[in-house]
Amino acid sequence: MTTSHTRSAELFARAAAIVPAGVSSNTRSRQPHPLYFSRVEGAYAIDIDGNRHLDLTMGNGAIMLGHGYPPVQEAVSRALAAGLTCGVESAAMVDAAEAFMSAVKWPDMVRFTNTGTEAVQHALHVARHATGRTRIAKVEGSYHGWSDEVFVSVWSDLSQAGTPDAIVPLPQFAGQRRDLVDQVVVVPFNDIERTLSVLDEVGGDLAALLLEPVMIDIGFIPATTDYLKALRTAADRHGFVLIYDELLTGFNLAPGGVADSCGVAPDLALYGKAIANGYPIAAMAGREDLMRMTEPGKGPAFVGTFNGHGVSVAAAAAVLPILAKGEVQQTLAARGQRLAGSFSAAAADTGVAARLVTGGSHIHWYFLTGDVTDYRSAARTDAAAYAAFTGALGARDILYLPNPLSHHAISLAHEDAVLDEIETAFVAALGATARH
Repeated sequence: MTTSHTRSAELFARAAAIVPAGVSSNTRSRQPHPLYFSRVEGAYAIDIDGNRHLDLTMGNGAIMLGHGYPPVQEAVSRALAAGLTCGVESAAMVDAAEAFMSAVKWPDMVRFTNTGTEAVQHALHVARHATGRTRIAKVEGSYHGWSDEVFVSVWSDLSQAGTPDAIVPLPQFAGQRRDLVDQVVVVPFNDIERTLSVLDEVGGDLAALLLEPVMIDIGFIPATTDYLKALRTAADRHGFVLIYDELLTGFNLAPGGVADSCGVAPDLALYGKAIANGYPIAAMAGREDLMRMTEPGKGPAFVGTFNGHGVSVAAAAAVLPILAKGEVQQTLAARGQRLAGSFSAAAADTGVAARLVTGGSHIHWYFLTGDVTDYRSAARTDAAAYAAFTGALGARDILYLPNPLSHHAISLAHEDAVLDEIETAFVAALGATARH
């Protein structure tokens, strides 16, 4: 049966004339054209032609509770009825901040902004002000938004990236300032000896080290606790600010994120995605002395017309108490393990070298053998096998991301019947991959 996408094709023709690629984010571009959606419900998204798609992207992991989760929608409806949007503060902001601080144990204070990219920039400003230094370090393969100084060595061409002992910082796309890129120190993930060697050499020049405590934008790769402890010790020894990017892990893997669950606290951390179930919001949290530097007249600016947006903080105030209980994370972890087990069995049956990795709501599949512990080991995944597998998923109206090093997600709405559907699709897609 051929699914009709006539109206999406028509919309693309209109959009492409005035919107580059016909989409607002390049990650949504598809061949021969992107799909345009009219509504969502639970685990499904319905496109403009009326086709029902099982969603395995879930807003890049932001929509943990499922599309249109009633308590969140009701809170948003009340904010809309009150006319609260931007430029003013609301009681919901205070409610959301209190709910955040009640759930996350390690920080002293929190402040809301709009996107992860903005939160990263705020944290770097604070770190530079606090230390009087300018250079930053980051982990190879970690994604922290698209600003010049952090969109570095993310999905690198390894033929140009140097060796693990001397990683060459590479811009991700054209238009970045190469002078800023060249100043970034790039360290390997989960490699304590090599990382400490670099940090002991340049640590006195660093304002901050920024990392994802679980690298999710290249699949799902947790840091070892020993690695995080080594970074904590290095930050204390050299006086730079340790920043966790928990935009994808915060409230997803555990109520307080990795910073709480691993027992190794950063100085600052950034949160987003899951805290408002898809509504745009991000947060910076951390030590009081660092956070208070953003108060008026004390240091870096913390401004934005849409900061504390009435609708977004209303959503966050509804979501955070739910996620703080930990039950959602436990449920999703069990569902992820179920999918990992069935995927593994199907891969073995079809003879495909592949594995599904999971944590919280996040899932992803690699097509390779051997352990995946960092960017370079993840980059071995077979892109052709990935394309065959995801192409077969797409033929069954399952939404996926085309980049072999990306990430996927389920939600509370992905209940048993939905998981059955996913498992059936995995078996068929792995069969197609084996034939490919």
